Amino acid sequence: MTLLRLPIRLVKAVPFLVWFLWELIVANAMVAWEVLTPTHYMRPGIIRCPVSGNDTEVTLLANLISLTPGTISLEIAADRSAIFVHALHLRTPDHLRETVANYERRLLWVLR
Repeated sequence: MTLLRLPIRLVKAVPFLVWFLWELIVANAMVAWEVLTPTHYMRPGIIRCPVSGNDTEVTLLANLISLTPGTISLEIAADRSAIFVHALHLRTPDHLRETVANYERRLLWVLR
């Protein structure tokens, strides 16, 4: 990372952080609702989600996923081509893959 690009990355990080904080709020509300209500709507599952970043980017993505309540990164494929994600509220496998792809796209926008 060159020093010339640092201010650009910092400026790009602000909307990313706002978006991620909103994602955290929504995910916390969903998990809290599950805990506080007698009816459970959980559909847990483990899905393989393709990724395309380098080691650092994939590691940051896995950490962002794990920070979000209701999801956790279980494993990164040996060739770094996918992350295995456990989700408590799995709508469809494709929906979770799209969500992870959205996280990755936004993260790479800040980092690159």
